[in-house]
Amino acid sequence: MIVSPPPWLSWRRVAAAVLLALTLWLIRSFVVPLVWAAIFAIANWPLYRRCAQHLPDALKARALPLAFSILVTFLVLGPVVFAFAILAGHSQAWLTEISIMDKGGLVAPSWLSAIPIGGTRLADAWNDALGAPGGVSALLTRIEQGSLLRSLQSVGHLIAYHAFVVAITVVTLVLLFRRGETLAESLALRIDEQFGRLGTKFVGVAVGALRATVQSMVLVGLIDGVALGIIYALAHIPSPVAWGAVTGILAMLPFTGYFAVAAVCVAQLAQASSTSVLMVGAVGIAVLFLSDKFVRPMLMAKGARLDFLGAFMGTVGGLQTFGLLGIFIGPVVVAVGKAILDEWLTHSRPLTPDTEVTAITGDAKSFPSVWVRP
Repeated sequence: MIVSPPPWLSWRRVAAAVLLALTLWLIRSFVVPLVWAAIFAIANWPLYRRCAQHLPDALKARALPLAFSILVTFLVLGPVVFAFAILAGHSQAWLTEISIMDKGGLVAPSWLSAIPIGGTRLADAWNDALGAPGGVSALLTRIEQGSLLRSLQSVGHLIAYHAFVVAITVVTLVLLFRRGETLAESLALRIDEQFGRLGTKFVGVAVGALRATVQSMVLVGLIDGVALGIIYALAHIPSPVAWGAVTGILAMLPFTGYFAVAAVCVAQLAQASSTSVLMVGAVGIAVLFLSDKFVRPMLMAKGARLDFLGAFMGTVGGLQTFGLLGIFIGPVVVAVGKAILDEWLTHSRPLTPDTEVTAITGDAKSFPSVWVRP
């Protein structure tokens, strides 16, 4: 007896699935920049459409996609390059100061020994390693040359990879802006045919969650930059406006603003200003912690249709699972999952009077009817 295949399975569909899988495997190196381009296109599409409404068709078809893609790339990469340029410039100054201090010995600061439970031991270990003249140079010479060479090679590979990602993202972004309307209409039609009203609803939830995530990043960066810029000014930190801008730019991404606060503290340590170090470090960490754990999820909650816990779990879980992309993917996945669960719970069929639920609960009245299907 020959068993016929199910109606949804055919040779054409199997061949199409194999070819699609092979295509994804071949372009696996381009998946990350393609996803980045899709994120930027969806997040900035309302603004792009407003600009397109005021331009003639000739410019709208060719010049605007390229100009808008370059503008988005500049707005995303420009602040990051600015932040790292300031950090690199100050790093050179710090190395110069450390080399000068190393000639007479880099003695532990007085506040280190004042730390209760172990402060004296830390100060003694510092002085043993760096207190003598040339201590820092001796410590640096202990680094294996092979390890340093491998580190430089890793940095070179990292720069080359990110340059590749940026280039492919810009090219893809131009194509998405140019053909976005046609692509969106085709996707909407297919989603409506395959999934109906619910498919369209879930796509809207995903788009809203993505845009809310991007907006929360910008707002959190502004809040942290202004707040910590004021704190730097009160603590008499040199160039408080520049350091506030650096902190705000890095704080757009979760957990990266702490590097700016740490850099400011290191700069103050070189001047032996323990009070400023303690104040800036404690207040800066507190502000960034509150922003990452409370302000960011609260800003995301409305647009992403998530409560505080859902937004928090989506951001942190996405970052742990997908890395930097997970900051955007995580809230979208959690928002869509919550929408599916809400739809399932609120549109379940009610129990009929003769439904047997006592075998599950022991009491039909104690079990919510919306949780059980007949």
